[in-house]
Amino acid sequence: MLDYFFKNKNYLIIFFTIGYLVAFALEAFGRGNWEFVYYIVMMTVLIYIIVSINKRLHLAFFIIWNLSFLGFLHLLGGNFYLHGIRLYDYYFIPDILRYDNIVHTYGTFIATVALYSLLSPYISKNLKKHYPIFAIVLVLMAIGIGVLNELVEFFAVVFLNAAEQVGGYYNNALDLLFNTIGSILGTIFIYFYHERPKYLVDLKKELNVKIKKNR
Repeated sequence: MLDYFFKNKNYLIIFFTIGYLVAFALEAFGRGNWEFVYYIVMMTVLIYIIVSINKRLHLAFFIIWNLSFLGFLHLLGGNFYLHGIRLYDYYFIPDILRYDNIVHTYGTFIATVALYSLLSPYISKNLKKHYPIFAIVLVLMAIGIGVLNELVEFFAVVFLNAAEQVGGYYNNALDLLFNTIGSILGTIFIYFYHERPKYLVDLKKELNVKIKKNR
């Protein structure tokens, strides 16, 4: 069973993604929720782009799975109600932390890791040695992706009268804030999981060279 899963894990992600897209599309059509029909169409386009990129660059399973799960969380947030409150509006910590905030943080965390995976082979070792600069570049790029998401929501407000569901300026600013937090957490994860071990290996080699020269 485990062998089958590992051999077919990418196909299982595709089936999972298509499954929840179809289920939520039927739900949105049934309730006449054209805002989420629009989001599902946009997500389908995005998935096609990711699949096309993955065919050439082979993103890690960790990234593909989390991107798919992120899409599920997004659609769940707009269609599932907890105690009569739409999940996106549900506070886990009253007046402090909503489901929406968690999804934005998680989303830009994964976007940052995905950007690193795509860009890392093309980034010079010299820049990686100055990781804070590289991290700032990753954060700014991930925030840029977050802005594209806000533009998608803006078009929903303009053309689908979704202002009440999307929220106002304060909500928009909060989204950008939690996007930034998620991206910073992503760069910290990358440093300790990827870059720091490489840095320590290079540092060890440099020390060994210096020791040999001194001898």
